Amino acid sequence: MVFKKIGLAITFSPTGRALLKEVKRLSDLFQAEVVLIHIGEKNNENESRLHSLIESAGFNKITTKVEWETGDIVQTILTKVKENSIDLLIAGALEKENFITYYIGSVARRLMREAPCSTLILTAPSEQPRSYQKFCVSVEYSGEGEATLKLAHKLATLEQAREFIMIREFQVPGLSMTIHETGSIRDIENTRKKWEREEKEKMEILIRELNLTGIALRTVCLYGKEGYEANKYVENINADIYCLPSPKKKLNFLDRLFQHDLEFTLKQIPCPVLIVRNNK
Repeated sequence: MVFKKIGLAITFSPTGRALLKEVKRLSDLFQAEVVLIHIGEKNNENESRLHSLIESAGFNKITTKVEWETGDIVQTILTKVKENSIDLLIAGALEKENFITYYIGSVARRLMREAPCSTLILTAPSEQPRSYQKFCVSVEYSGEGEATLKLAHKLATLEQAREFIMIREFQVPGLSMTIHETGSIRDIENTRKKWEREEKEKMEILIRELNLTGIALRTVCLYGKEGYEANKYVENINADIYCLPSPKKKLNFLDRLFQHDLEFTLKQIPCPVLIVRNNK
């Protein structure tokens, strides 16, 4: 089982029904429990609206757990995630946000940064949800990176995915010095290719160590600014889902000014994004 309990931050927004449909598909796939979290006033009218929404998405309104709360949206959702031992939180988000909203932090992006569990952000939820067939996974050589790869591989196997692309971004130490000393384009390109070969070899070793078998794997090495190159690649190939490990520390305002690699993804989400937190 990939996830045991899914939480959805649900509202009466135009995408509310589509989000519920997406969650229904995933909960059936994982055989997971679902907890719906609604921040707002609880009255007869709102309850009726929410129950109708739940039923229209294929859930049983009697057996589906709904948490009604008021207060700060993000903090209340995070509290309910902990109380219900949710291990996957799902929310919707706009693909792009303006400067002010981005730096203050939208609800979805704050959840991505602060949630104590894995988080799936859906940019364009559909009322006819489809399986994820093209996976992209960010490769990091760390405990968090390995946990992300293993979980993404399990999910891709369940989905019977056609493509599983492991993306490793790299930079070449001393490359700027090589440019300064030789000015040779050939030397620069040879140095970059050497590092690319080494990165690919390390990924092949990782694949064997983690026993990632059963689906077609492909490795991609990208040279350039960390975070930016992967985000651009994922967008260009129209990936169905992009999986990446959570940062080792809580991101703050300075991480958004001097961008952490995750911040490129948060600023312009290229597709559904799964941030994996290894709570073990």
